[in-house]
Amino acid sequence: MAITGLDPLINSFRHSPSVYGKDTATNEAAGICHTPWYQTGLTGAGVAPTGGLNGANFTGPLAGAIATPTAVSGATSYLGKWTAVAASGVGHLWLVDKLWGNVPVVTTTGAQAIAQPILPSRDETAATVGGGVLLALEVSSTTGNAGAITNTTVSYTNSLGTAGRTATLASFPITGVTGTWVAFSLAAGDVGVRSVQSITLGTSYVSGAVHLVAFRVVASMPIPNSNVGNSLDVFGLNMPAVWDASALQLVYYCTGTTVGALAGELWFAQG
Repeated sequence: MAITGLDPLINSFRHSPSVYGKDTATNEAAGICHTPWYQTGLTGAGVAPTGGLNGANFTGPLAGAIATPTAVSGATSYLGKWTAVAASGVGHLWLVDKLWGNVPVVTTTGAQAIAQPILPSRDETAATVGGGVLLALEVSSTTGNAGAITNTTVSYTNSLGTAGRTATLASFPITGVTGTWVAFSLAAGDVGVRSVQSITLGTSYVSGAVHLVAFRVVASMPIPNSNVGNSLDVFGLNMPAVWDASALQLVYYCTGTTVGALAGELWFAQG
């Protein structure tokens, strides 16, 4: 049933939500983003990207991802309501769909060539051209760098098919702990990444494991108070599409060096 008004919208909601929860963790610092992907909780720990430099695509359902429904024939799933409560340390939440990730060599400082597989058809229009797709560096094992690193770059092709674009990482922190998530800035005017051709760390990360990941932001929510729940309805969310086989992941904007337990629900509509 097409969602053409308020009554069809109400009737399109699924009867059960996807419930998620994550345990406490030590994050890098206030002002640095963190993903609970590798933490335990009601939503179990996820696996790190595989496939070496070329990496591999992420396809749900899989460990670590928040469960999403498969749309009935001819319909699309939409996020219609999102609730969350955090015990402490989380100022903002992003819900992202992780599309692809790889495994750079942390001690190689020159350009590391990447032959990335075609992204899954989960960009902003359910295509593979990369509309709305962004990049981040995600840590699965604490790095050993003794100082902040400011010369990490990625060469990529943008969503319009223009090659040779450069994404930059403003600063990667000292000894980034597991779960550290640092987003890249795309070249001016770019709104998405179709494919990645290389990553240059510039300075050795010494040890640990980092991953270049491609993702699409599905929704975001402020968490202004600890231990006080927040909720966004279909109007506050703008009813974003959640494509079949999504790998939904949380990213925190941290307000301290410890994040408390967090839990919530996702309610989906289909039409």
